[in-house]
Amino acid sequence: MAGRFTSSKIRSFSENKIGRYILYAFGEIILVVIGILIALNINNRNELKIQAETLDGILKNVKYDLEEDSTGVNLAIKYYESREKFTDKIINNEFTEQDYKTCLMCTSVLVFVVPVDINDKGYLQLKNFQANIAEKDSLSVDVAQFYKKSQSEFDAIGTEVKQNTIDNLQHWRDTYDWFPNVISQKGDPRFIEYITHSQDFKNRIAYYNSISCKSFLHILRKYKKNSKKLLERIDERFESQLN
Repeated sequence: MAGRFTSSKIRSFSENKIGRYILYAFGEIILVVIGILIALNINNRNELKIQAETLDGILKNVKYDLEEDSTGVNLAIKYYESREKFTDKIINNEFTEQDYKTCLMCTSVLVFVVPVDINDKGYLQLKNFQANIAEKDSLSVDVAQFYKKSQSEFDAIGTEVKQNTIDNLQHWRDTYDWFPNVISQKGDPRFIEYITHSQDFKNRIAYYNSISCKSFLHILRKYKKNSKKLLERIDERFESQLN
């Protein structure tokens, strides 16, 4: 009986020891898993912090680009607004023969353009940044959409405005004998006759008015309005971070 008791006691002790070892090992596994989860959480928070700081830097570049572009856009708007008033008068037959004789703008209006080049350094940085993150905030998405649409419109209408100017200049060069005098800013009565009575001049004025003074001017004004809204939202983002 003593042998059986001793054997039973040893077996019980051994089983208890194995049980404690299993519990210990299981506890160790839980601690390791918790440690990994904590490390992942810290790493994720650090990654999000880095992404937020990177985005802030990009938005500052976008803000700089928008502020720089506003100067050129405002100048272009003023230029085409003055040309719109001028060409409207010609289209509406409000010019007299005396007006044509003293018309200084008639020489340059069809052959001069104010180009508008949009700075896109910040936008290109934003595109690259968005391509490498899964979640995008609403402001960065709106900035990207603004630039994508604006570039598309400027490429389409802006290119036509420039090409129309080149076409007018080439047409004058290849068609009229007064071209050398006019291009060198010398007076020529044949040019006065042309702008006063030629349907060709009035047709070109009408097309210029449609493309440059209506379509392109509309795009410039829309760009100015929307860029101002984006600047306000970017400023609000930075101000909220300070509070």
